[in-house]
Amino acid sequence: MSCEVAIDRFAAHRRRADHGHGFSLLELVVVIAIISILVAVALDRLLPYMDEAERVAVLRVEGQLRSTLVMEAAQRIVRGQSASISELEGTNPVNFLLEPPKNYVGESQPAEAPPRHWFFDATRRRLVYRLGKAFGLDASDEPQEDPAFAVRVAFADTNGSGAFEASRDELYGVRLERVAGANWLAGTTAD
Repeated sequence: MSCEVAIDRFAAHRRRADHGHGFSLLELVVVIAIISILVAVALDRLLPYMDEAERVAVLRVEGQLRSTLVMEAAQRIVRGQSASISELEGTNPVNFLLEPPKNYVGESQPAEAPPRHWFFDATRRRLVYRLGKAFGLDASDEPQEDPAFAVRVAFADTNGSGAFEASRDELYGVRLERVAGANWLAGTTAD
């Protein structure tokens, strides 16, 4: 075999090896660009669902708190302690749950509570869910009001004093009242 034939065979083998295996740099850049665009589109579509999941979780806790308050009032009625229902006004409703939400930090001041956590504001006598920044890419930077709930006693105020008096007023029950953040809970923004 001559030297020229060997060189030709080697050169042909190199050409097949260079073009038959692997990606060129251009092909790799194009694939990375396409994957990046697909990820951006997917995130833009999925991130708003994280906001909605947070809203639903808050509404679920609100429902649990309402049920727990009704059960607490019913237990007091069954024990013959109907008058003590008025003591529930302004209490921390989380105290009546068997287990508080995992993101509940206890009594705290609004500035001390981390985002996406529940806390009881003892000064204002209400349970608050501290909102965080919205997840969505097109989310408004407009601040939303933190949802807050207060325990209220429902009664017929026969003498107009504004306070429940067991001897005069008819007690209807106890309720968890939304005192702030209704727009966020409804999935709307304030105008």
